[in-house]
Amino acid sequence: MDYYQAQNKYRQKQLRFVLNLSVKLLVVILTFFIGWWFGNGDKLILIQENEKIINDFNNKKVELDRKLTDTRLKLKEANLALNTQNISNHNSDFGRDAKNILASSLANGVKEKDIIDNLRLLGKNKICNNFQYKELAVSTQSFIPPENTLLLLSGSLKVKVEGNISDTINKNPYFDPSKTLRVIFIYLGNNDIIEGDLPLSKNIMAGKFSVNIKILESKVRGAVLVRYQSCKV
Repeated sequence: MDYYQAQNKYRQKQLRFVLNLSVKLLVVILTFFIGWWFGNGDKLILIQENEKIINDFNNKKVELDRKLTDTRLKLKEANLALNTQNISNHNSDFGRDAKNILASSLANGVKEKDIIDNLRLLGKNKICNNFQYKELAVSTQSFIPPENTLLLLSGSLKVKVEGNISDTINKNPYFDPSKTLRVIFIYLGNNDIIEGDLPLSKNIMAGKFSVNIKILESKVRGAVLVRYQSCKV
């Protein structure tokens, strides 16, 4: 065997080695690809099954919510019918106090429209503004502050607060928040007065409007905090 034959044989041997290595690498790549393909297919199937379970759960939840809403509505209608029947029944004590107050109000000349408006204000179908807060100086036996009247609702409601001083010997003009207060509400020609310890509450109704007022202790010395909210039907 001469030099050229040996070189040719070596090249053929090297070529077979490269071909064998390429075939093995191709087999490995195909095996990996096929495994990934089947694995990804199982993953997609699992995702689809989970989505189906979630959709079924959501559909059942919607159906249960609908049934719950229907049940609540039927229960509300049944209670309303029962209450109406009990109120209209003269032999029933249900609503007796309400019927007596209604009859007394009508007998005293209160207009039916005013009664209806007040009843509507007690219901849920009303629109209320946000709570608002204002400071109000408190008058005492020895001191009447310049701004001792709080004007609310464009001046249609006036609020005054009178308090008791804690030390009469030293002539301390500031009121004592721990003692009884006297609150005066002036509106539509009426003067309503309430007395008591803080906090004090008052609900004023006029036509289709109502005002919820609460007198609270203030951090400002010699003053109270007035929280109020107006509502209408």
